[in-house]
Amino acid sequence: MALPVAPSPRPKDVVVIDWAGLTVRIVWTLLRLNIKVRPDVLRFARIHVLYHLDPGMPATTAEDLAEHLTEEFVARARGQAPSDPWAKDWDGPVSKRWQRSVLAGLDDNARVVFLKHYGDNRSLSSLERKQGADRIALEGAQAGLREVVRGIAVADGLPLERWPAPRIDRVLRRLASWAPGPCPPLQDVREGMHRDHIAGCPRCDRLLRLLEDKIITFEDLLPPSVGARPTWTTSALAVQVHPDGRRHRRALMAELPVQAFPVGEDLLLVNAEQLDPVIEVLVLAAEVGAPAAEHLRAALLTGPGLWSGVGLLGPLPEEAVHRVGQRAWGTVEGYGELPSELPPPPSARGAWGMVVLCVLAALISLQLAALSPGASGTDGLVADFTPGRGGLWVAFDAPETTWITVIREEAGELRVLRVSHSAADKAEWAVGDGSYRLHAPGDGLLLVAHEAPLDDLSQRMTEASEQPEPLVSLARSLERDAQVRWRTR
Repeated sequence: MALPVAPSPRPKDVVVIDWAGLTVRIVWTLLRLNIKVRPDVLRFARIHVLYHLDPGMPATTAEDLAEHLTEEFVARARGQAPSDPWAKDWDGPVSKRWQRSVLAGLDDNARVVFLKHYGDNRSLSSLERKQGADRIALEGAQAGLREVVRGIAVADGLPLERWPAPRIDRVLRRLASWAPGPCPPLQDVREGMHRDHIAGCPRCDRLLRLLEDKIITFEDLLPPSVGARPTWTTSALAVQVHPDGRRHRRALMAELPVQAFPVGEDLLLVNAEQLDPVIEVLVLAAEVGAPAAEHLRAALLTGPGLWSGVGLLGPLPEEAVHRVGQRAWGTVEGYGELPSELPPPPSARGAWGMVVLCVLAALISLQLAALSPGASGTDGLVADFTPGRGGLWVAFDAPETTWITVIREEAGELRVLRVSHSAADKAEWAVGDGSYRLHAPGDGLLLVAHEAPLDDLSQRMTEASEQPEPLVSLARSLERDAQVRWRTR
């Protein structure tokens, strides 16, 4: 004899219970905001909404919040900071009694405004054209509906009498969407059964219309068997740019090697799952003053969320706005203080007026060097190294006729960056006062000043590469034949 099988326990999470209703409300809001409902857009919007809903929340409250959170999702996807001056209104309940009071005694114009304007997102202008209604009559009906809501609220002790019209309109939109249920099975609604219920239930009416217009599929309305509620976690760096450095924000975002999305006028949300390359860009920006360190601050956040093609989903963006405002300017959480801007090279203004004199001086120097065989052309190599931009800066001075070989070390590998044979070869390094400045990426930098080619340089580099400190070993081996200056990070 077969044993009786107990039915599966009914889920208690509103995300599962009201998956279809939440999906319909999200799609309806996207359409109201003129967003084309593609599968990926629906998926991202729904994930963002579901991150915020408490499991035991009533379905009607969850659907109202779904509308608010979808508006927030769209604003961030457009690069805007969500702005809702009446965000607390979403916590205020509406009830079936409110809906019945609004519907009671409506004339034809008021019913059209309530169901079509507030319910179906149609403008009064379109209703005037398609319904053949008088515009003045429609506006009068709209004003009457607003007064009905104010009267109901005052009777319940709520101070709505001074609310502006847009704020009352949002309450009317919620009432036009309010569907307490219970609703028939989805398959029945799909097949057009329960017509009386569908006619009076905004949720089921919209569901059927969305299916018939092929805006969503029936599968979109079915919750997954497992994992309906999103559980991903991620990291984000909220980077705020001071108004004085705001002009650099777009360029800064373009340099970041990871996902980064603008929010409002001064904020960037940056994927911080790989933080080191992000820090390198911020440090470089501070060093070149684009923007300067005192115009940047950043907060590091980790928590529930998911990076998508349209931005960061979940509650982390709201937290980011508050956290970054608590940071001191010039600091990055997880790194520390940003470096100061590097000093600019000396101005070359006026140097062009001395071109002829410089050429003559160079010729005289060449003649003197040729007439002084006992003098060493490598005497006087002076170098000053400064770490920065993922490598080393070096400011140096050397006689014009000296050969300069520049060698850098990166990950234990030695590479010749440049060999200059004459003053002309050094021109690209000149800063205008007779000295030179260059930058080399990597872990170390070696300058070699010599009078003749170093024929065995490749062999020496190969031998030095086998030592624990390749750059230092190479410098030691060259000290007998040339002047060397070096620095490691």
